[in-house]
Amino acid sequence: MGDLITILIPTYNRARALQAVWPSYLQDGNVKQIIIVNDGSTDNTHSLVQELQRASPLPVELIEHSQKRGQQQSRQIAIAAADTEWVLFGEDDVYLGEGYIGTLLEQAQQLNADIIAGRLVTALVPDKFSLDCLRDVPSGATDSIFDFTCFEADFAARTSQPIPAPFLHTIALIRRSIFDKIAFDPWYRGNAHREETDFYLMANVKGFCVFFTPGAVCFHLRGPISASGGQRINRIAVEYWHFVNTRHMLEKNWPYLQRRYGFKGSVTTWMLGYLMRRQHSHVQRLLRTGYKSTFQGKIR
Repeated sequence: MGDLITILIPTYNRARALQAVWPSYLQDGNVKQIIIVNDGSTDNTHSLVQELQRASPLPVELIEHSQKRGQQQSRQIAIAAADTEWVLFGEDDVYLGEGYIGTLLEQAQQLNADIIAGRLVTALVPDKFSLDCLRDVPSGATDSIFDFTCFEADFAARTSQPIPAPFLHTIALIRRSIFDKIAFDPWYRGNAHREETDFYLMANVKGFCVFFTPGAVCFHLRGPISASGGQRINRIAVEYWHFVNTRHMLEKNWPYLQRRYGFKGSVTTWMLGYLMRRQHSHVQRLLRTGYKSTFQGKIR
C-alpha cells in the first residue's frame, strides 16, 4: 500500500510557508514520493528544499525552473514525473490535517471516485506559525456549498456525507490516469484564476466521478507567512483577469452547464450579471472591513 500516491507541490517564493506546512505531507504510509517544482523562486526555496530532502523519511524529488513558468506548467511537469496510481496536489501554504490523505484514499475507493477533496479551512497566522493557528470551529451540516451565481464554494462547510462536486479546491486526490484525457488549460492568464474550476468541470464532462467529503480537513495559511508567492497581484489586475478567465471557463463549458445545471441565456448575459454581483459584494466588503483586504496579523 505504500506506493499508491505521489504528492505534487508547485512552489514560488514561499519558503517560510512551505517549511511550516511540510511536516503535514509526511504523515501517510500510502505515499511513495513527493515532487516539488520550484518555479523560479528568488528567495531561499532551493536551499530549504535541499534541507527537507536530506531530512525526509520519503523520497523527495526537486524540479527546478530557472525562471517562472507559471502554475499550469509547474503542475503538468509534476504530473509527468509521477508514476503512481494516484497524485495528491499540495500547496506551499496549505497544511494537511491529520489523516487527510488516508481518508481521501479510503473514501475514493469506497465511492469509486476519480477525484476527491476534503474541507479547506482558513488558518490565520498572526506572526510565527504554530499548530494553535489551525482552528476548525464546529458547525452544523449543510449540503448546499456550491454557488453557481459566482462559481464559488464554501469548502470549509461540513456536509452530512460525501457529495458529488461540480468543482473543488486544489488539495485533491486524483487518479493519475485522468491526465491522459484532460489537463490543466495553459490558456489562463494573470493569477490563473479559474483554471482549477475549469479542470474539475472538464472531469465531470468526461464522466469522471468527482466528490467532496467532510471527513478530511486541510488548512490554508493566511497572513504574512504566505503574503509572497505567485498569486499576489494588484487589485485592478485581479479584477481584470478574474473577468477574462471566468468568461473563458464559461465559453468552454457552457453547453455542459446548460445541460447539467440549467444555465440559461448566453455567456455574455451571465457575465454581465456576474460582474454586477461581484462589484456589489466588493462594496459590501469595503463598508464592512475597510480597504485592507489581506490579513495583517491580528486575530479579531
